[in-house]
Amino acid sequence: MKRKNILLAFAAYLFFSSAVFSADSLSSPDGKLEVYFSLNDKNAVSYSVEYAGMEVLEKSDLGLVCEWADFDSFLKLASESDVQQVSQKYKMLHGKKKNCSYKANRKVYTLTTPHNSAIKIEFRVSDNFAAFRYILPDNGKFYSVIKDEKTSFNFPEDTLSWLHPMAEAKTGWEKTQPSYEEHYAAGREAGEDSKYGQGWSMPALFKTADDNWVLLFETDVYSDYCGTRLLKADDKGGFKIGFPQPEEHRGIQDPVSPAVELPFKSPWRVLVVGDNLGAVVESTAAADLASPCRLEDTGFVEPGRAAWHWLRYADSSSTLEYANSFLDFAAKMQWEYMLIDCYWDNNIGYEKMEDFVKKANSRGVKVILWYNSNGFWNEAPLTPKHKMHTRSVRRSEFARLKEMGVAGVKIDFFGGDKQAVMKLYQDILEDAADYGIMVNFHGATVPRGWHRTYPNMLTLESVKGMEYCTFNQGNADAQPQHCCILPFTRNVVGPMDFTPVVFNPEIRSVQLRTTLGFELALSIVFESGIQHFGLVPEEYDLMPDYVVSFLQDVPVSWDQTHFIKGYPGKLAVIARKKGASWYIGGINGEAEKKNISIDLSFVENLKGKSVSVITDGENRSFMHKELQAEGGFEIDLNANGGFAAVVE
Repeated sequence: MKRKNILLAFAAYLFFSSAVFSADSLSSPDGKLEVYFSLNDKNAVSYSVEYAGMEVLEKSDLGLVCEWADFDSFLKLASESDVQQVSQKYKMLHGKKKNCSYKANRKVYTLTTPHNSAIKIEFRVSDNFAAFRYILPDNGKFYSVIKDEKTSFNFPEDTLSWLHPMAEAKTGWEKTQPSYEEHYAAGREAGEDSKYGQGWSMPALFKTADDNWVLLFETDVYSDYCGTRLLKADDKGGFKIGFPQPEEHRGIQDPVSPAVELPFKSPWRVLVVGDNLGAVVESTAAADLASPCRLEDTGFVEPGRAAWHWLRYADSSSTLEYANSFLDFAAKMQWEYMLIDCYWDNNIGYEKMEDFVKKANSRGVKVILWYNSNGFWNEAPLTPKHKMHTRSVRRSEFARLKEMGVAGVKIDFFGGDKQAVMKLYQDILEDAADYGIMVNFHGATVPRGWHRTYPNMLTLESVKGMEYCTFNQGNADAQPQHCCILPFTRNVVGPMDFTPVVFNPEIRSVQLRTTLGFELALSIVFESGIQHFGLVPEEYDLMPDYVVSFLQDVPVSWDQTHFIKGYPGKLAVIARKKGASWYIGGINGEAEKKNISIDLSFVENLKGKSVSVITDGENRSFMHKELQAEGGFEIDLNANGGFAAVVE
């Protein structure tokens, strides 16, 4: 054994005696964002990031560990490509921006082990993001198990963070966790421990001592890899990539380590970087780096607004009586959809549901139906179940739904991020597309570029949404701050089904802390391809005509998004454009009144235009006023209050 170790050490010495210490950099097109790539004296690969000459990431590790080769040390730089310019233009069917484009500089480094196995690391640096991924050539093999990923992110001292804790697998209601439904640890030092000891989910938001903002996430994740999270690497603000927990989803039936076919390209690890929060909120990097649309036919994909009974009336409300009432409501509100939730198969049945769908379609309202993702990997009793996991059964169900005239499905309780679950998501989206079915994932992972690749995925939950305010008072108390964190974190990377806009001050015996103006503003502040509103038919006659008109017109897919002002947990004011109109939503996450000014200089041709503003009146009422748009306007925000405005 000693002789073998001596020979290996001598071979490594001969290998590296010809290797030259390498350090290189790649800049963004505007020169502000720069990535430094290097090999250290032990020939391990690292990188660091600077913005405008200020450190964003200290030296951080790179590398993969495969079952047949370690690509994390004893590496030699075999070659490096020239800097190439990458540019791309594409259209989104829904989301924060319709016409998207980005330019970046690209460079690829090829590294080899002492046994001549090769790995490539590709970097792309645009004006507001730095991204990288691993590329494994076939190396004379057909596949590989990725045993570990050595990627780390070492933030400078005194960096603040806004992080979402990963839940422990098989915990929560009926063992349905993890489902990305926690409150954020907000504005804390980056080295803090995670609440449940399972690390943090992405996207993760950071603010350096130099006042640069960084949003860290992954995109372009499909069935050839697992979803990952951040694990604490040290107490100083260091994180590393972590794989799912062994107990997630189906447990030991599915391996934790992904098995990949060679050649292989990993998901992108992305850092959106800027000296203001607009760079974060307006970023389309999650879609920019995702694979282009894979659907041949997208004509059936139609974003819209939806009426929904469950939020206010729970499981027992999936009946024809409630369905007819909410159909009338959706038709009056001129909304495109209505969702019928769990137990519809028992309480209504397929035959009566088919008749109801035909009636709803005749009134211009399309129907979405709820499903359990399957059921045997959790203890949730809700039905229909055992319809979505097996491909033959799933496709048979989608064929039946298409014949019934159903427009979409809401599928719940996935409980994990293993490679097998990524494959399940992808298979569902592809099968649904074959039958013209749109998809909403609940109890699910965060989006990872899928809204571009599979635009029939109109939204996902993956958030501690409004339903949690119905469960206990603590969630309702935390809602104002929580809602003011989401525009800077979760909702940046993709659509988010929070199910906003609740006007009743009490919901299932829980007192809401947000005002009417706050709730109305969420229809703009939160982006979702289908926006399920938390209103009920009885509220139609109680709303002022101008509020009804606003909710009849407010879009859910946008041509452009512009960040106006805010700070995570305290304030969020966001403008979104549709056609010739700008919609502006503002929410106050603190229990104190604020006076804020709104600069409208981003709106073209303001002269002579007015802005219609709906905000909070006295005694939990609305107030409506018309103001001159030119020069902007000032507005008083109540404690936990908000406003919605439209510039035509």
